[in-house]
Amino acid sequence: MKKINSLITAFFLAALISVNAQEPMGKMASLNDDGTISVTSVPLSSFSNTQESLLPADLMFSFGKPANPQIKNSRGVTLADVNNDGTEEIIYGINTTLYVLNGDGTVLFEKAVEGPILLPPTVVDLNDDGTVEIIINTGYPTTVGRVYLTDNEGNDLPGWPLNFENKWMINAPAVADVDGNGTLDIVTGERFGSTQGFVHALNMDGTEINDGWPVEIPATPAFTPSIGDVDNDGSNDVVIAASSGGMYVFNSDGEVLDGFPVVDPAVKYSYQSPILANVDDDDELEIIGSNHGDAAAFYVMNHDGTYADGWPIARPGWTFSPATVLDIDGDDVFEIFMSDRDSSTDGSDLPTVYGLTPEGENIANFPIEKYGGTEGVLSIADINNDDVLDIIFPSTLTDAEGLGFIHAYAMDGSGELDGFPLRPYGFTFLNGAVLGDVDNDGMLDLTANTYTLNFGADVDSTFVNTYNLNVPYNADKILRNGYKGNNTRDGLVTLDVTLATPDFSEAISLSISPNPSEGILRLELPISIEAADVKIFSIDGKVVFSETTSLTENTNRQFDLRNLKSGLYLVNVSDGKNNYTGKWIKQ
Repeated sequence: MKKINSLITAFFLAALISVNAQEPMGKMASLNDDGTISVTSVPLSSFSNTQESLLPADLMFSFGKPANPQIKNSRGVTLADVNNDGTEEIIYGINTTLYVLNGDGTVLFEKAVEGPILLPPTVVDLNDDGTVEIIINTGYPTTVGRVYLTDNEGNDLPGWPLNFENKWMINAPAVADVDGNGTLDIVTGERFGSTQGFVHALNMDGTEINDGWPVEIPATPAFTPSIGDVDNDGSNDVVIAASSGGMYVFNSDGEVLDGFPVVDPAVKYSYQSPILANVDDDDELEIIGSNHGDAAAFYVMNHDGTYADGWPIARPGWTFSPATVLDIDGDDVFEIFMSDRDSSTDGSDLPTVYGLTPEGENIANFPIEKYGGTEGVLSIADINNDDVLDIIFPSTLTDAEGLGFIHAYAMDGSGELDGFPLRPYGFTFLNGAVLGDVDNDGMLDLTANTYTLNFGADVDSTFVNTYNLNVPYNADKILRNGYKGNNTRDGLVTLDVTLATPDFSEAISLSISPNPSEGILRLELPISIEAADVKIFSIDGKVVFSETTSLTENTNRQFDLRNLKSGLYLVNVSDGKNNYTGKWIKQ
């Protein structure tokens, strides 16, 4: 009997040693071409589930509700001051409900809609009345779709929502002045079917901006449209891809630009909304993004449909990465940041986040190598107040307990920040982090959304998770924030508006008169500036007037701008340290 007991004891000891020797396992998500998500088991040998690693920052709240069972949210949440109280709220769609959350996780208001909300709402002051409007798309092939335009309390504006035969209004709306009439327009995609789609350019009253719209493309509108003057003709253009039918650029009249569409049967698009920026200093915008298909790549495409020198950069597998573009060092040259979902099966590190020059070469300290890829939003900010920019991004992974990852790496090559990764519950896959001070306590907060994937075995949930990062909030240290960098989702980046070296003064107001006017503009400040740099920006961020002059305290300085076309302009006066800004309408 003693011999049998000894054998049993030895057996259980061996089994215990074997179990303990096994690597901890987690889950890795990947996106399929039809929009569904697959999950596989992967080792997580380099991660710990200790309490210290789970609580690197103060979790302020986690707001959760049942998610859509078929498809999950992507590209994060929206932060905006909805009720004009000086503090940003969190705007997020959960299945068929729009939630606007206060900074303590309570609900400011909620709104029921038809069809699921899948991308972050677009929030912008459409009519320049000092109060934002909220624009959301809804839908999925198995449900109905709508475009909603609401006021800042969630009430539908007259004529809205729009219903295009119940079709899925896909991706997020983008906002810009497409037709140059001085008012902002809404550009959005309609998935009529897998081989047919439409792109609408809408006035605030819900009508198309002119007879050239909507435009038809030969497949699903693949991503949120991007808007800018691609060919430098003084008029905005709309960039959109058909999922399997190529890249299109339409002018403001709905006509296809020369050189487009760019069609390659090996190239497909989906989720990878591009950024528009002049990265090669040729006065025309380039289209910067990624694609999947048989020829997955990072690309920079010229205004004529050709690829820039050094591009595309082939990827070993599909990528759904949206680009982030920024001049990080103030040298008037853009850097391009992309990501890859490539991940090993043995727990080893692989290149995940790329920093590239306009010629496609790696910049210093990039790529960032880590275990677990990412295809989410890349935000760039100094989030630990050490005067070094950081890049913040989600992961494809969860651990065995279902905890996800939000990473933050210093861009000087010193590695992941202390206290990161953050470990919210659920997948962060295809999403990202947005930064602000949502509880108005003067400290920087990070908000990230997550979701669970049970594939019918249980009810899925989605969560809004907000952390206090315990450093002072400084808006000037947040350079690219959330999906496409700002809440208009227009995707346009210019050097003048991304350089964050000056401090913006809110204590001193710039007087602009008459406003509106037919071209005579008078500026006045309550201070004197000997060498005032006066710049006028068009709504797409281009400098249309620049002059260095002297301004005398409380004395107006007149400018003749009758040569400018009618529209909305941003006026900026700088003394080299502070910027004073205002809006002006040219009739």
